[in-house]
Amino acid sequence: MRFLKTKIQLAQEARQRQQQNAIPDSQSPSSPSEQEANIPPSPILSPPRAKRACSMYSENILASTFTKPTKNMIINYGKAIFSFAMSDLANEYIERYFRQESIHLPSFHEYLLQLKPMISGYKNFEGFFIIKETDNSQVVLYKKVLKKLGEIFMKYFSVNWIFHGKVAHKLVYLRHRHAILQRIMKPQNSA
Repeated sequence: MRFLKTKIQLAQEARQRQQQNAIPDSQSPSSPSEQEANIPPSPILSPPRAKRACSMYSENILASTFTKPTKNMIINYGKAIFSFAMSDLANEYIERYFRQESIHLPSFHEYLLQLKPMISGYKNFEGFFIIKETDNSQVVLYKKVLKKLGEIFMKYFSVNWIFHGKVAHKLVYLRHRHAILQRIMKPQNSA
């Protein structure tokens, strides 16, 4: 606080010097109290910013940043799902749910490493879970595994990731969690 007071005092002294240099000696006030009386009060705070007309978010959420809190949300969720899918914890879920299928984990991890940099938006994100007719049997199996691991992450691990990670807008991420889970479970491009 003292630094702010010192800064304000220095600014006022600089303004007084500028005004004294601008006023000719014959017109300058004689006493210091008259000098202070002639100084207009300076606004310390900057004027408030105009509200955004198109924003669907409250001003409290947008106060800390100039961009929407959801700008990189899909990318962040996608990277978290892919990181979870490559973890040792996910290997236990793969063994539990896909015992009958023969999944070669190193090739599955390579598949995930190839897809991870391509996360860019909702349509692209949904494309990782949609099984196409042109996909071979291995890619179909990997997409099923990734879909199941995405559901598991969103249901059981995403809250922990949100609150213990570096996410700036925790409440917004928490509110969109269900919508992203629905995109994973039922991609809209497939219907």
